[in-house]
Amino acid sequence: MSVNDKVSAVIYHDRNQVLRASVDFPYEIGSVHSLKAVDIDKKGVYFEIENNQNIFMPFTERTYKIIMDMTYPVAFKEDRNAYVYLTSKIRDLLRNDHSYEENDEVSGRIYSINKSIGAFIAVDDKYDSLLRIVELRGVHIEGELIEARVKEVKDDGKLELSLRQRAYLQMDDDSDKILDYLYENDGIAHLSDKSSPDKIYRVFNMSKSAFKRAIGRLYKNNDIIIYKDRIELKEDKYDRR
Repeated sequence: MSVNDKVSAVIYHDRNQVLRASVDFPYEIGSVHSLKAVDIDKKGVYFEIENNQNIFMPFTERTYKIIMDMTYPVAFKEDRNAYVYLTSKIRDLLRNDHSYEENDEVSGRIYSINKSIGAFIAVDDKYDSLLRIVELRGVHIEGELIEARVKEVKDDGKLELSLRQRAYLQMDDDSDKILDYLYENDGIAHLSDKSSPDKIYRVFNMSKSAFKRAIGRLYKNNDIIIYKDRIELKEDKYDRR
């Protein structure tokens, strides 16, 4: 390269609002990447990119509250002046041409939360997916990294996820949780298959159907006795020292 040669370069604002030009910019326009927020001012948010550089997201491109030092799935876009900037409006940039199948394990970051529908997740920073509201437990926020299982692949390729393991694996976990509770509470749980779903969930953080499957397994394994109003650990399974 010599003086007066024409080159193609990407132009963007850095953390100090200084224009920078890069002829080997490592990101494609329209691509989604998980980047860390490193500064926030009255104009917008600055994210860390390769080579210890930073790039700007205007507040008009922010769709949720951003927290310093947290990582978010964001996309590179270009304005009418050919300046590159970041946006959290990534839904239309995510694809469905993956090779994932039902029960595969995936990971991705939440990019949107709808309290009536669930959490939308960018799997691998590429593929659109949904974790429905019935699957969510506790508090979740945008940018959070989610490890999940593919519950269903829709006809259009969109992924539906679950935080629960496959039924037979989850049953083992649920049975262990009930056994732990019995060992810690003198071998008795004042719950049965007649108890309300709310009461079961408050004690074991599981659905009534999952509870019934788990105690059914424990009963078949001769670990517990099931009464109308309680379950008890069998005496030979419990040391009453």
